[in-house]
Amino acid sequence: MLQKWLPKQKKWHYLILVGCVGAGILLFSSFLTTQEEDAISNPLSTGKTSVKPTNGLKQNGMQDYEEQFESELSAILSKVVGVSDVSVVVNLDSTEEEVVQSDTRESEQTTNEADTKGGSRSVNQNNVDKKTSVYRTNQGEQPIVIKRLKPRVRGVLVVARGVENLQVRALVIEAVQRILDVPSYRISVLPRG
Repeated sequence: MLQKWLPKQKKWHYLILVGCVGAGILLFSSFLTTQEEDAISNPLSTGKTSVKPTNGLKQNGMQDYEEQFESELSAILSKVVGVSDVSVVVNLDSTEEEVVQSDTRESEQTTNEADTKGGSRSVNQNNVDKKTSVYRTNQGEQPIVIKRLKPRVRGVLVVARGVENLQVRALVIEAVQRILDVPSYRISVLPRG
């Protein structure tokens, strides 16, 4: 079919033509993709400097996390067979932590000296320079956050009806252990009076 359109051309001309068309398509599609990604996902171009926590949490701290953990635990533990009228208190160790990117520059310098009397001396000097990586926004420089760590749980108190039964109590302790990654000695389960 191509032979009818270009009967006098050689086969390598066809390869060059197909290559140019393919390169043009790739170039055109890369411009479209870059513009869409910049508009959608680049926080630097939008001026937003912080990532909003999930589930409607505010950035102001421990009390919000404690309330969220308590409400979620109360809701899920009340669904366990034999457990009802659940109240939960969660005590956190700290607020969420941010791990920031840091640039590390290491240099090592070795100097060997020899004096005229036959003595020699070797001096090793190691320098490590760490600097927090930042990016500029309209509000100034902000550190580059690699990840945010949820706060660690210090202890949990569960008060509920039905935990007098040892099997039910064991189920509640196991559930809290798995959900919050807390060792069993930091969990207290008490029957409601």
